[in-house]
Amino acid sequence: MQRQLRIATRSSALAMAQTNYVISELKQECEIIKVSNEVGDVNLQDPLYQMPTVGVFTKQVEQYLLEQKADVAVHSLKDLPTIIDAQLHLAAYTKFEQRGDVVLLNKKYNYKSLSELPDGLKVGTSSLRRIATIRSRYPKLNLINIRGNLNTRIQKLDEGQYDAIILAKAGILRLGLAEKISFDLDEKEFLYAPAQAALGIQCRKDDLETIGRLQILNDTDAQKRCVAERMFLNLLEGGCRLPIAVYSECREDGQVYIKGRVLAVDGSKVIEDEALDHFEIVGQILCEKIKVLGGVELIESLKQQK
Repeated sequence: MQRQLRIATRSSALAMAQTNYVISELKQECEIIKVSNEVGDVNLQDPLYQMPTVGVFTKQVEQYLLEQKADVAVHSLKDLPTIIDAQLHLAAYTKFEQRGDVVLLNKKYNYKSLSELPDGLKVGTSSLRRIATIRSRYPKLNLINIRGNLNTRIQKLDEGQYDAIILAKAGILRLGLAEKISFDLDEKEFLYAPAQAALGIQCRKDDLETIGRLQILNDTDAQKRCVAERMFLNLLEGGCRLPIAVYSECREDGQVYIKGRVLAVDGSKVIEDEALDHFEIVGQILCEKIKVLGGVELIESLKQQK
């Protein structure tokens, strides 16, 4: 008889929905261990990109694995740093939920696109990628930091603290809140974060039994695209605190197409290129293209602004 897996996760409603999805796909009983002291959950004032460390939503969950208090960790993969502890292993990449971003409007508005939003409208986001993208195209919108879990952000919108908020569509759908969406942003134009909408399933590298049991969760399409996107992010020395965005596709011949973008925070400069190749090298190829176009200098200037 197989041992019961202990799964560590954050305690938010979205994290629990993600973990319950994983358990349903595993088709076996598991023990859920809630981790409630992640830095990103405790500090709800500072913008995420101003926090002094990476992994603000994953580090404590990973610690449960390292201390053998849990066998498996479930992460929103976009939150997991591209360099993980040498004792840990990313065992599975789940099938993507829908990957783009969406806009939610206060109920008094009925706009259908960003271009319709009037100057000065209060738009809430905690993502530097979204801030830079909007500033590059719609500089007169009033962008305001917003923190808290997904339900808290929606409540703040309903209370009128914001006129609109921008969120990942995946989280909205996983919580069954599709009716809250006012309109979608075109993911080929408003690029998403690397690995957005996939879950990363992590365990200890030496736990071969668990690695084997987790393979049922792995989606080859998601794995190829996430590996390419995360390599691109890693080689640019970026993180969730820098405005780096991607779009990718798996092609019929097995190659991965990826578009990458680096932006100045104020939207004044955008560097973008694309590549098509094997998933294990296409991220590196794209990174080199972006560097030639001035991506390194732009990223260094962004780091100095922090």
